[in-house]
Amino acid sequence: MVLDRLSRLAGRIRREVVRTDRTPGPAFWGTRESLALGLAMIVFGTLGAGLWGLTSAAHGSLLNGATVEATTEMAPARLVQSAAADFVYPGGSPRLTFPSAGSAAVEVEGYGLMGHSGSLDQQAAIASITKTMTAYVVLRDHPLGATESGPSITLTAEMAAEYSKAIDQDESAVAVRTGERLTERQALEAMMLASAGDMADILAIWDAGSVDAFLVKMNAQARALGMTGSDYTDPTGLAASTVSTMADQLKLAEAVQQLPALTSIVAESDAEVPVAGTVHNYNEDLGTYGIDGIKTGTTAAAGSCLLFSAHYTVAGKTVTILGIVLGLSGSTGTPWSALTAAGKLVASAERALGTATVASAGQTMALVTKTGSATERFGPSRAVEVFGWAGLAFRVTVEGSASAPRLRVTRTGATGDEVSTALHVLARRASPAGSTVRKPESTPSASN
Repeated sequence: MVLDRLSRLAGRIRREVVRTDRTPGPAFWGTRESLALGLAMIVFGTLGAGLWGLTSAAHGSLLNGATVEATTEMAPARLVQSAAADFVYPGGSPRLTFPSAGSAAVEVEGYGLMGHSGSLDQQAAIASITKTMTAYVVLRDHPLGATESGPSITLTAEMAAEYSKAIDQDESAVAVRTGERLTERQALEAMMLASAGDMADILAIWDAGSVDAFLVKMNAQARALGMTGSDYTDPTGLAASTVSTMADQLKLAEAVQQLPALTSIVAESDAEVPVAGTVHNYNEDLGTYGIDGIKTGTTAAAGSCLLFSAHYTVAGKTVTILGIVLGLSGSTGTPWSALTAAGKLVASAERALGTATVASAGQTMALVTKTGSATERFGPSRAVEVFGWAGLAFRVTVEGSASAPRLRVTRTGATGDEVSTALHVLARRASPAGSTVRKPESTPSASN
């Protein structure tokens, strides 16, 4: 019907225009028919142009003798990890020398547990190792620099009376008297080196006003450090009811490393205090295999015990070894059995430490691919090594951009130092055989 109407309109135009020098009369122009014809011509013209454009883009046409072809933009470069996501330090497991009795555990700070014998989470009496938490709480409340002496403590009659109480209980003690003035550091030295029980009680009273109030602080601090298996019932460890676990004591040993004043005190072989004079450290392992702390302990309930730290340098890297030995034979005096066992354990741990190669120089660790071009292989220019021991697991990841990839190696589940190194182009791998790559006349910019 539309075509018929247009045909009739066209006939009317022809009748109006009989000659080329004749124009349509005023009777036609301005009528509804002339307007309809104009709109129809506009619509058909637009549709025709659109169809022509689509046909030209899809199939091409000859313009001035040149062939115009549609081109496809190249895909952006893509970084692909070709290395395994996990790396395990070869060798199976570390060969550690544990005592034949009691229990023991050893770790490398920041890298994790190397091994243990006995339960990590079983509660046991810890004897004078308890004084480590006593010192930790005092220093958190009254901080000292590594070599500072701190404030003076004037002993009251109540404080001085702790000496006779300790002697009556056959506990280690240092002589004190009412009115004696000693610094915070001297009090800590007497407690940590000579394992003086009376000085532990004196510090508790000085810090919190009473032993009971101080015990509340000790247990609160234990929970703050995540020591869920510990229960402190006295500041000295003489009570069999004061118990902890090897896992908890390793957490405390880690916390001690953050207090330079405490690490410097426990590394001393002896010290001077006003009334008692020279006090000696019960830790006879000091200086052996890098051992520099932390606290001995002996009671009938706990046996011979030692919470220890050692610093060891391997392959130019100095690490902190922490460990504990509990429940060996011996109940009074110097805990020789624990000291001997700890020395052997530290020595075996140090022998187990070393470095392993995650990626050798020139080894392919990542690929950079791009549609229609060669594949680039990336690897390190030098060997990538990690510090650790047999069985230690690491996570290997390739990160960064296609233009600047990096290899990152981190200890799985721990906070030890990570290794991060740049990867470099090794070689270019050609496109698959038989494939055809069309190079566009103009290459669009791409962001890699």
